[in-house]
This record gives sequence, structure tokens and C-alpha cells, in this order.
Amino acid sequence: MIPFKKTTEPQLDIEIANKILEQAFEVNQMEPNTIPLEVLASYSQYRRERFTLQRTILVIVMALFILLPFLFVPPSFTIHEVSDGTGFNPVYQLDVTTFMLVERVSAVIDGHNIPVYEVDSHVYSMEPSRNGRMAVTVTLINRQTLTRYIDVTNVDLDAPAVVSNNTDSDRIYLYLSDPGSGVNYEKIKAVDLDGNEVHPVFHDEATGCVAFAYPKESLNVYIPDHADNTLHLILTIQ
Repeated sequence: MIPFKKTTEPQLDIEIANKILEQAFEVNQMEPNTIPLEVLASYSQYRRERFTLQRTILVIVMALFILLPFLFVPPSFTIHEVSDGTGFNPVYQLDVTTFMLVERVSAVIDGHNIPVYEVDSHVYSMEPSRNGRMAVTVTLINRQTLTRYIDVTNVDLDAPAVVSNNTDSDRIYLYLSDPGSGVNYEKIKAVDLDGNEVHPVFHDEATGCVAFAYPKESLNVYIPDHADNTLHLILTIQ
């Protein structure tokens, strides 16, 4: 196999070129050239460089002109609640419907940042940790932004609380409060030291009272609300 050799363009020495030019003027009975050939060659090089620069600038301008409409493409997105069936502690899904790259998605309630998770391409998930007006802002790579607002009302992250308690010879009475989703009295239970479940003898939602038979040993009591927040108490028998 014969290796291919790239041929180079022959270069004419500047002195030889100058002599050829002088002879050409002399043969044609013309006045000798008064401008040195070096100056003419450097000017030609200058013209080529200037043309290359102009062409580069023109290409950049044309590219910017073509891209100009994309610099002002605004975001477009939809938000909907993803229900878990309880109606509390909502999760919101945001779908960005644009071909542009997303630079940032943020969510804020009363100055507090809400975590935003990217679950898929152009799909984001938000779990508000408080109630209030949530501002959701999408920023594209072209710096165009869009903000929408959602009223969040069903966030309950607090477990029930015991307001007071008392006992008599037969029972222990607990008075409960949960201003959020409310105490789930049907699921209140206790577990003794042997792992056996003990259920309340009665409850009264109007007064917030729940009563257990007076135990013979300590109990672990679990009091949930309707948002699955659970208060864990240990009743110790003195």
C-alpha cells in the first residue's frame, strides 16, 4: 500500500517574485512599480484576514437572529394534587410543557422554601410542610420565568396532644386535642409489656376523652390522628 502524501502549495520567494514583476513592467514598457512587493503582500494578507473576520461576525449575527425568538419563550406548566386518599398532607405534581431546558423550579410559602424533587424529565413533586399560599416559580434556561399560586390548606404534621388526665379506682382518663385533622379515636390502642393489645373501654369525641381500664402494668399507648400522625405515650403504674 502506497502511503498518501499531502502535497504542499509551492511558495515563491519574495525576491524572485519582485524580479519577475520588474521584468514584466520592463517588457511591457511600463513605469517600474513604486510600491514594494512586501507591502502589497502584507496588504493582501490584511484583506484576507479582514474578510475572514467580517464573515465570522456575519455568521454570529445570523445565528443570533435565528435564536432570537427562543430567547423569549416563556415557561408553561400545570400543577395538580396527587391524592393519597386521606385528604391531608397533599402532594403536588408539576408538569413543565416546554421544549426548553428548565434551569430551576422553586416553591415558597410565607418566605419558607418547600422542597421540590425532580421525579422525571420536566416532572417535579412538591410536599408542602405548612398551610398557606404557595408560590411556584419555573425558570427556563433562557431566564424566562412564570409564577403561579396555590392555596394549601390540608397540611397536618402535628400529632395529637394530651390536654389533661385523671384516674379513678377502675380507669385512666385521657383528654385529647388535635386541631388539625382530628383524633382518630377508632384506632387508639395500647400494648402491654407482653405485646398484647389493649383497647379503650370507651371514648367521647365531644369531650375528647378516652378511657382505659386501670392496668396492672405499664402500657404503651398509641393515639393517631386522621393524617397518620401518632402520639406515643407510656403509662407507668406507680
